[in-house]
Amino acid sequence: MDRIEEAVKAERAALNEHEAKLLLEECGIPVSREQVAKNGKAAVAAARALGYPVVLKALGERLQHK
Repeated sequence: MDRIEEAVKAERAALNEHEAKLLLEECGIPVSREQVAKNGKAAVAAARALGYPVVLKALGERLQHK
């Protein structure tokens, strides 16, 4: 539960989608494969590694998955 403790220490009200999926995976719950990419080149490399089709989603401290 280190992810939750880190979020609490940072005074964040929620985990982002990526953090939540990592937590679920650590608990043995299956989740979709994903990679975080910080630029276009990294996104293309991630898409090639994961295999097409892929979905692009925004990730940021102020963005919550709905």
